[in-house]
Amino acid sequence: MAPEAGISLGSLSAGRHKLGASNFRRAIGIDPGLSATGFAVVETKERGGRACEWGGIRTDSRDPMPLRLCRLFDGVVEIMERWVPDLMVLEDVFVVDRFPRTAIQLGEVRGVICLAARKQNIPITEIKPTEVKKALTGDGWAAKDQIERLLRRVLSVEERITPNHASDAMALALIGLSRNGWLRW
Repeated sequence: MAPEAGISLGSLSAGRHKLGASNFRRAIGIDPGLSATGFAVVETKERGGRACEWGGIRTDSRDPMPLRLCRLFDGVVEIMERWVPDLMVLEDVFVVDRFPRTAIQLGEVRGVICLAARKQNIPITEIKPTEVKKALTGDGWAAKDQIERLLRRVLSVEERITPNHASDAMALALIGLSRNGWLRW
């Protein structure tokens, strides 16, 4: 049986940065997928960063494609309206030639996510998973659990970062903030 569609939240920390405070920045990382899209919002602090919210947006495989895309769009818009990020960092995905249908579906998912950011006037940057891993650990092929442990330490997150797609999204947001010169760790 397919999991229930909707947004699941891993955690939520209270507080928002002060509007107009130019020294605080916020990024949303997105790990796109049709069944499960991971997201994470990370913001800068005076020293370091803070994970604000993370989780997954799930769609039901029994629903028609347009409805699934609409749910993803609405979920991303809802998160962006809640947190008002300065930047969206989208995983630059790779596709395998043997699965052209999957590649097309992922393109549609990425399209609605980019549209959601564009409609909110949020700039988008794309980063490859190997670039994120290399920036965090020095190894472009680091294991997911190694990345998750590092994120928990750097962002002072006590509980596990779940689902895995949310951990990937958190890494994207962290690297996006860092590459823009807004965060050092």
